[in-house]
Amino acid sequence: MSFTNPPVVEVVAGVTFDGLTAETSALLGSFWKEELRSAFPSLQLQPPYTIPDEPQPANVHALSIMLPVGLPAPRLWALSGDGQELLQLQPGWFACNWRKVQPEGEYDRWMSRRSAFRAYFAKLTDYLSREGSGEPKVRQCEVTYINHIMPSPSWSSHADFSEVFSLQLMTAKPYRPEQVTLQTQFGLEHEGEFYGRLHVKVLPAFGLDGHSPIYVLELTARGAPIGDGVDGALTFLDRGRAAIDRAFVMLTTEKMHAEWGLQND
Repeated sequence: MSFTNPPVVEVVAGVTFDGLTAETSALLGSFWKEELRSAFPSLQLQPPYTIPDEPQPANVHALSIMLPVGLPAPRLWALSGDGQELLQLQPGWFACNWRKVQPEGEYDRWMSRRSAFRAYFAKLTDYLSREGSGEPKVRQCEVTYINHIMPSPSWSSHADFSEVFSLQLMTAKPYRPEQVTLQTQFGLEHEGEFYGRLHVKVLPAFGLDGHSPIYVLELTARGAPIGDGVDGALTFLDRGRAAIDRAFVMLTTEKMHAEWGLQND
């Protein structure tokens, strides 16, 4: 399944890994300077990303607390010249992003995102090994799609939730919701085996003009790698992305599918 005109505004493919401490985070700055600077000329400091741990089903309600040791290391954003490509570098976290920064920007599809993740994570792995930090051991993967669903002939206000999203509860009479916020999670299984979770958020929002209603639909698949190294990470990312695709189609209406140009590939 694919869409000719999907509402995607950002895609993130990332991994949590062991093997690099906050004390050695200066290596990431050197990695940018020596290996990435030509393709990603801009470097920004961002607050650290708090990495959530995805528990196994039996511990879904367990509370996991990680006490910081010393000051947390900042996150580095390495940006391409046009700002559409972004690499996130932090001790224990690496991510490869595509972002729609211009109205005419077009999502370059999953295989391109997959290839970029593979190439740049392999560069990071090789660099850390050469510098004596050892090969990072991936322990969790995540893929996120963020969609901005804009007003169209099918809907014009947040009260039109049921025109965009396929949830029967929202069409119950005699009440008609004015706006809806949705947050839920689903267990992911492959051949009967749990391998992660899909987190879904639907948020009503407004466009840059402050008046035009939009719906933000965010889907994140997160779980352990399925195998070792970058190939194990990519196996999870592929499955997670497929789960996101299926959920996106199931959560939205056929009317919107027609507007976005759904194709059964």
